[in-house]
Amino acid sequence: MKPLTILAMKHIIYCRKSTESEDRQVLSIESQTNEMKRLAERDGIVIDKIFTESMSAKAPGRPIFKEMMSYVEKHGQCILYVWKLDRLARNALDGGQLSWFMDRKLIVEIRTFEKSYHNISDDKFFMTLDFGIAKKYVDDLSTNVKRGIRTKVEKGGWPTKAPFGYLNDKANKIIYPDPVRSPLIVEMFNLYATGEHSIKDLVNIMYDKGLRTLSGHKVHKSVLHRTLTNPVHCGFVVREGKYFVGTHTAIVGQELFDNVQNIINGKNKSRKQTHNFLHRGFMNCHVCSCSLTATTKKGHDYYYCTNGKGNCEQHKKYLRSECVDNIVGNIFGGIEFDEEMIEIMYLAKKEELGHDKTYTETALQNLIKQLTLAREKQSKLVDTYLAGSVSEDLYNAKIQALNNEVTATENQLKKLQQKHFNSETTLELTKNKFLTASRAKKEFEERDDLRKRNVLGNILWNLTIENKNLASFKLKDPYQDMAEVSKNCSFVELSGWRDLNPRPHAPHACAIPTSLQPDNI
Repeated sequence: MKPLTILAMKHIIYCRKSTESEDRQVLSIESQTNEMKRLAERDGIVIDKIFTESMSAKAPGRPIFKEMMSYVEKHGQCILYVWKLDRLARNALDGGQLSWFMDRKLIVEIRTFEKSYHNISDDKFFMTLDFGIAKKYVDDLSTNVKRGIRTKVEKGGWPTKAPFGYLNDKANKIIYPDPVRSPLIVEMFNLYATGEHSIKDLVNIMYDKGLRTLSGHKVHKSVLHRTLTNPVHCGFVVREGKYFVGTHTAIVGQELFDNVQNIINGKNKSRKQTHNFLHRGFMNCHVCSCSLTATTKKGHDYYYCTNGKGNCEQHKKYLRSECVDNIVGNIFGGIEFDEEMIEIMYLAKKEELGHDKTYTETALQNLIKQLTLAREKQSKLVDTYLAGSVSEDLYNAKIQALNNEVTATENQLKKLQQKHFNSETTLELTKNKFLTASRAKKEFEERDDLRKRNVLGNILWNLTIENKNLASFKLKDPYQDMAEVSKNCSFVELSGWRDLNPRPHAPHACAIPTSLQPDNI
């Protein structure tokens, strides 16, 4: 007859089988259960509860294990039957909980196929060692797996499940193009490279062409985006930002793949557009400040207010593109200067800089001599002080004065060199700005739309329209200041530009504004 204490105890079987490779050599759950039942029969024990689950024990959070521990805490005085200790825990938290339950006498004994662990010091010590060994096995396995994956990638292999468009060759452990989907993926790359389709558009387009998931459903937009951006499709394997030449067959060429990336990353602004309106983006409504958009009717382009605020009547007034051309042409005509005059002033200033250059070079040489002399004095003063010929107080006063002199001279030298450099390098830039302004109207009127838009982008900031007429305009610097220069300037007045500084003139004078000076261009 069994002792009452044994009969009062709860006998539990716990069996676990991970779905991961680490447990390939472990008995199945059914086999573990049968073995534990035989062990209980040998001991003349009737099992009260059997817990089984298929889940890795390398991390906490197993639901059946948690259920079992709750059962143990509720009933107490339990004996666990497991195939091996690593079936119970392979992480420190679960292992510690089991040890804590033994300390509280909730678990009286853990019986395995090989050994039993009782609530005594030595058994709990060895049990802790076994849990530690199981934890180390998991850690080593993780390290080895990561090392294996890294080595395979560095050799150009694909380490995991094949990406969309490829299939796994399990025998040779490689990936190869899916004969059904890879031709459709090539077609998808070509369609997107045209810039006429968004990824959202491709979802339906490719579905109509027969592209499906492995389960036969429509391919989601995120999968298409991942496919279009994954370098594996052009023959590379990427790990931690590093590219390796893959051993698999590429589905698309490098040039096609790069074109697609440029569009996705916004480097290639090619997008589906019904019309390319020349002036769109440069005009606003003077009444409500909304942008002017455009439409085509009967072969002509018309611009009108978008009425984005819903309270403007200007959206009912359509302005033909030819009228806008005239408006812009007149604006650009307002910054025309006589090119012969520009050349004369340029040569005059160049001659003036030539005279200044002689003066500047002489000043530079004098400053360099002054700086050399001051440094020689510093060196001699240090030698005299080290020889003990001057007192420390006198040395400190003299060396401080020389240091200040060197600093001041170096600063003067730097400023003079910078001024000399700026004068020579900005003279050409100043001339080119005036020539660009003078030629803007002709460039705009004689070029194609693409070149016209370049001229607009370089000079025009924005203009506003009210009642189909120009209300205001703003040019980019320095062209706005050029537009404000009086057209009644005489040659003598305009030649004040030669000084590259505004000169005081009469009220109608036109000294070049500050923004047109070389330092501000």
